[in-house]
Amino acid sequence: MKFYFHRLLTNKKSIFIIIIMLLYPIIDLILLNNQWRGKFVPSQSLFLVGNSEGHMMQILFLWFLPIYLLIMVCENYIQDVETGENKILILKLGKKKYFGSNLFISFISSFAVFFLSLLLNFIISFIINKDGTHNPSAYISQQLLEVRPMLAYQLSHPVITNLVFILISSLLVGILALTITSICFIFPSRKYAYFLSFILWFLLIMGSSSILLIFQPFTEYPFKHLLKIILQTIILFSIIICSSYFYKVKTDEI
Repeated sequence: MKFYFHRLLTNKKSIFIIIIMLLYPIIDLILLNNQWRGKFVPSQSLFLVGNSEGHMMQILFLWFLPIYLLIMVCENYIQDVETGENKILILKLGKKKYFGSNLFISFISSFAVFFLSLLLNFIISFIINKDGTHNPSAYISQQLLEVRPMLAYQLSHPVITNLVFILISSLLVGILALTITSICFIFPSRKYAYFLSFILWFLLIMGSSSILLIFQPFTEYPFKHLLKIILQTIILFSIIICSSYFYKVKTDEI
């Protein structure tokens, strides 16, 4: 496993992507504070809340997330196939450990980087905007809160809500990385892997059932709607991950 972490941390492209992922939420906070006369309260200043005008950083970060994950870690198997190193590692580790290790490093590294990025944004927001007064949630009607108890709870516990959504979204990004790595197992070619990964993600983030609704706190969508989205997504991802893993373990690789 040390080999995979060393590979991640010594790859210049991976380091570049990690830095970009860490910077997007910070840039979003800077834009937010420069777009409005008064500062937002810290809980409404966070990246996932999405109060900056135009949502440029959210678009650049979240819409193109599969590309970043592929470059950072998920295309490792494609690199191994191109160099022939996959055969050496399979002989040394065995199929189950080799493919399992690729999946594990994809999940843990993607989860960790995304979580660190959002946590850093959380900390900086609460430091810089500690004296903020602007709170869009204050204008939500009492009638809406009465029919959306989950929204009412979130607004009553903004710090916990933000931390929970940071954790949930980071876990989903980790599972997305597992799915993209699994696609690379079946299609060890960049043109196919990048295309299929992006198309899959694009379909998931479009429409009223966008997976990005799971990323954003303080929305008026009912709990049942959000639960349906997350269950459908996890089932789809699980089918792709399990099918790919068992196929590669059972087929001849060498």
